[in-house]
Amino acid sequence: MKKIISLALCILMLASVVFSIASCGNDVAPNIIGVQSGTTGQYYVDGDEDWGFKGINGYESKGYSNAGLAIQDMKNKAVKFVIVDKAPAQHLVNSIGGIKIVNVDLTKEEYAFGVDKNQEALRQSINTILKNKKSEIKAIINKYAKGENIVGVESAKKDLNRQAEQLVVATNAAFAPFEYKDGDKFVGIDIEIMKLVADELGLELVIEDMEFDSVVTSVGSHGIDVAAAGLSVNETRKKSVNFTTSYYDATQVLIVPESTTRFEDCKTVADVLAKLEEAR
Repeated sequence: MKKIISLALCILMLASVVFSIASCGNDVAPNIIGVQSGTTGQYYVDGDEDWGFKGINGYESKGYSNAGLAIQDMKNKAVKFVIVDKAPAQHLVNSIGGIKIVNVDLTKEEYAFGVDKNQEALRQSINTILKNKKSEIKAIINKYAKGENIVGVESAKKDLNRQAEQLVVATNAAFAPFEYKDGDKFVGIDIEIMKLVADELGLELVIEDMEFDSVVTSVGSHGIDVAAAGLSVNETRKKSVNFTTSYYDATQVLIVPESTTRFEDCKTVADVLAKLEEAR
C-alpha cells in the first residue's frame, strides 16, 4: 500500500512540474486574441466584409466587456495577445504593468458620433460645433494624452417629458481615455466633447452607460439622441445611425506581454501578421 501511495504522489508531483514548466513558456496560451466585444478589434481578428478585414489566420477572438479584462486573461495565459484601439491601449500600458504595445498601426479609422436618423438638424448642429470648436476639442484630446486637468461630468436625470431640453447620449464607460467613470461622474474625451456640444446647444447632458454592443442600436429609442463611444465609422453602423464628421483618427494595435521579443523588428502590418502566424 505504501508503494502505491508513493507512486501516486510521484505522479502528482510530476504532473505539477510539467504544468509549471508549461505555464512558464512564452507560447502556452491558446490561439485566441482578446478584444472588447463589438469593437473594430473583434472584426479585425475574425474578419468582416463590411470592414474590409480578412481576419487573422489561425486565430479567433474572445470578447470582453472591457480591454482590461482581456489583459488580465493574457497575463493568466487564457488568451495569447490583445488587440484594442491605440489610445485605450496606451492608457492600459500606463496603468497596468507587464505589457507593451507593438508599435505598428494595424488599421486606419475615423471616430465620429452616431446621431438619431430622425434628427438631421441635430447632426448638422453637432457638425457645426465640431468645425467651430476645433481648438477646444484639440485641447481636450491633448490633455487626456498628458493626463492633466481631467474634468468629471455629472449626468442630468433623463426626463422624457423634457426631451427638447436634454441631449441624451449613449456610451460605454469602459473605454478610457474616451469614456470611463470616476465615482459617480463620467470622464473622457467623448464625454467632454458631448458636454461642450450640450452647452453650445443650451441643453442638459444626460449620459446613459451600457454595453458597447448596445450603444449604436439604442439610438433613436428610449429618448437617446446620440452615440458617443469611440465609434469607428462603418457601413453596418450606418444602418442604425447617421454619423457626424470625424473628430479623431484611430487605429488598432497589438498588446503583448512585456517579456515578448517576437515583434520587436516589425515595421509593417505584414510583419506583425507573419509573426502572429509564427506564434501559433
